Amino acid sequence: MNKALTLVAKGILGAYNFLIPGEKYTENDDAELTEIRQFARKRTDISDHLATLYKEALAVQPKVIVELGVRTGASTFALSRAAEKTDAWLISLDMEPTVFHSDYEKWRFILADDIEFAKFFPEFADKTGFDPPIDFLFIDTSHTYDHTRTEIEAWLPYLGPAGTMIFHDTNMKTIFRRKDGSLGGGWNNKRGVIRAVQEFLQADWDESHEYQGMHNGFSVHHIPTCSGLTILRQKSGA
Repeated sequence: MNKALTLVAKGILGAYNFLIPGEKYTENDDAELTEIRQFARKRTDISDHLATLYKEALAVQPKVIVELGVRTGASTFALSRAAEKTDAWLISLDMEPTVFHSDYEKWRFILADDIEFAKFFPEFADKTGFDPPIDFLFIDTSHTYDHTRTEIEAWLPYLGPAGTMIFHDTNMKTIFRRKDGSLGGGWNNKRGVIRAVQEFLQADWDESHEYQGMHNGFSVHHIPTCSGLTILRQKSGA
């Protein structure tokens, strides 16, 4: 698609989304979750999932959170709130600099290739002052099959026995839909992330629909909206 057509498409999507009211929340959220929901009012390819990331992180009462892929820091915004609440280390990696900033003393941004950095993660953990098992691992990087598969191989050994691993962009489409009905523009990654995840789990499901199941020692919850989010909760001792 050339630049002119891209601008036209964005204009059409913007006009369509303008007509759709934002979500209203009536539940009794804590202060951090309320802040995240306010932040998520800006519709992006991950805005649907920020509250989920926060709640899933809190569910494991983490001491170590690792985030692969930062960009502008939307997911970091949510995860840093969870980290502060549980006094956890938050380690965020990206190959590009980020505009996100946090004063949280246990947040570290690492400018590096996450595959290469994984080789030195135990050494980094020792020097930084925490034990290397990861309680919560979030992966949102290149969105390609080969890279995601290699990330799983590189980082899974560090996941704690009851840890949670979450992948974004597991339902990538040229046009994606959010849970409020609004639309966004994406790209066709040839099912890269979901292919790698399903291969690892030895499972198969239609990623365009919500799914829950047990595979390869993990409780799986797949959410299809907003480019897709797939949650893998490892069962202790599995």
